[in-house]
Amino acid sequence: MFPRLALLRSWIGRVSTATLVVTLFVTALGACVLGLMVWKGYDSRRIALAQNETETRNLAQSLAEHATHTFQGADVALEGIVSSLKWRPDPGESFNRRLRALVDNLPQLSDVAIVDAAGDVTHASVMPVPQINNADRSYFGYHRDHPDQKLLITGPLQSRTSGVSVFAVSRRLDTKDGRFAGVVVATIASNYFGDFYKTIDLGPGGSIALLHNDGRLLIQWPSLQSGRDMSDSALFRTALRQSSDGFYLTVSPFDGLAKYLAYRESSRYPLVVTVARTKDSVLAGWREAVRSDTTVATAMLACVVLLAAGLAAQLRRRQEVQNLLRERDAHYRLIDANMGDVIVLTDMRGIMRFVSMSVEAVLGLKPEQLIGRSWTEMVHVDDVPALQAVAARLRKSQTGLCAEFRMRRAEGDLVWLEANFAYTCSDDGPGNCVVGTLRDVTQRKLMEQEVKALNARLAELARTDGLTGLPNRRSLDGFIGRAIGSAASLAVLMIDVDDFKGFNDHFGHQGGDDALRQLGNLFSNLVTGMHGFAARYGGEEFTIVLPDADADAAKNFAESLRGAVRALAVRNPASAQGCLTVSIGFACGTAPFDSALLLRDADIALYEAKRRGRDRCIGAAPAAFVADAGPLQPGQEPASTASAS
Repeated sequence: MFPRLALLRSWIGRVSTATLVVTLFVTALGACVLGLMVWKGYDSRRIALAQNETETRNLAQSLAEHATHTFQGADVALEGIVSSLKWRPDPGESFNRRLRALVDNLPQLSDVAIVDAAGDVTHASVMPVPQINNADRSYFGYHRDHPDQKLLITGPLQSRTSGVSVFAVSRRLDTKDGRFAGVVVATIASNYFGDFYKTIDLGPGGSIALLHNDGRLLIQWPSLQSGRDMSDSALFRTALRQSSDGFYLTVSPFDGLAKYLAYRESSRYPLVVTVARTKDSVLAGWREAVRSDTTVATAMLACVVLLAAGLAAQLRRRQEVQNLLRERDAHYRLIDANMGDVIVLTDMRGIMRFVSMSVEAVLGLKPEQLIGRSWTEMVHVDDVPALQAVAARLRKSQTGLCAEFRMRRAEGDLVWLEANFAYTCSDDGPGNCVVGTLRDVTQRKLMEQEVKALNARLAELARTDGLTGLPNRRSLDGFIGRAIGSAASLAVLMIDVDDFKGFNDHFGHQGGDDALRQLGNLFSNLVTGMHGFAARYGGEEFTIVLPDADADAAKNFAESLRGAVRALAVRNPASAQGCLTVSIGFACGTAPFDSALLLRDADIALYEAKRRGRDRCIGAAPAAFVADAGPLQPGQEPASTASAS
């Protein structure tokens, strides 16, 4: 051991300092590159897996929404048919055309048919109506034996009209007295989902599956399998019991490959969607990046090693040059390095001893006009105390200090300057002094002021409804919060435009928007005299808050507002009154307030006003009494009515 140590010391003694520095540098660089490669590879793998989880989860959620909307469209259509046939059991031949139009308007539907209590098809979207009996279908037996009205999803099964594989969605038909009258059934072709899923690129081995929540496989892409019982898989045995959506690594029961699987269960229908990507495809990009980084790192280290010998010679010569550079005057090196800015040297009393020529472009003054003067003569009087505080801390600062201040130009106007100050103490230089590097930042300050004003404008827009110009619901919450702390009483009015859907249907959304803007202007003008607050609550609903208003004041205001709306004489063919009217519910309370309770009571009173025929004002009971009586439901009569008109 000792001979080897002596040999190492002998070699170090013969090696120059520069060569030793280069050797250590190359070794350290190699270690850093290797460590960086390992860290980057690990981190990029983690990021790739995290990104895959996020993307796969999002895709599963999107596909679950797609499946939900697909069946929901059929569900809504079937529900309408059930309601229609309950009161008109024999709709006639024209009903077939209605079913045909329904299939044409809903692309997911293949056929729609009405099956009577005996199983015979009586009406269908297919022309002519097929003479077939579906009493042997499982959905027919279920609806015949179960009186519930839920949507039933069955399949896959073979369509007796087209011969293709379909899913059947069905609902029970009842007579007026509740007896079984048959089934309304719609079919969705299996390839409707297959055609949609094949547009999604999941990489080699990726797959999508749509399953019933009882474990029955409806369709699996790309294999297009269906009907398989998957209830014994880990998805149904464990995962779905723990959460309605999730992500985990598993072995696919279809092809035996290791895959990352994300699943999502529909909250509306008994459906589960899974999206799977193979582990190899997920990490393929990461592996390629690692190989590329390794090649680049190897080439880089090879270049470093080739240049190391020449670098050692250069370092020896640089050491000699550096010894000469240290003897140069320190402030000339600072000037050479910062000629783009204004360089100022001041002594410890604040007298300027050197100013660079660039000061003429910034302040319009020549250097000789400043040398010998105190810097406080040029600085704006409001900024002098802050700069004096910087100067007091400068000696204790190891890295220098930065400050912004204003100085007056020769023409008299002010400019903003950003300065970096450093305290220097040198035996071979100009002695103890402060070096300041000044830069004109006037334009940046102007831009900052513009950005501040823009942000204030954006904040105002965020609190304003873009259509009516009234404050929005967010501003309403803030106003109520402020009013609660200062008002002795508070009245809240909930206003709803009567028959506004019919108004929109007749005049179009542009006409509806114009009407809402007129109402917004009217409400804004009316609340000004009451020191109140009007806001758009949402849709055609508005809210008005009247601080320090009792029930009588709220009632009088509501009546005057209702009359003012009628006075606008905006024609509304959908209204019995022939013009645009409003229904108003209001609630009053005294401190201490419960804002949620006041809004709720006013909303309940609004429902009561609409129930009584619209175009009227209904007052709710005081909030405190309603709170004692327990929560009211929409449509329920308030405990005590303050006013009704």
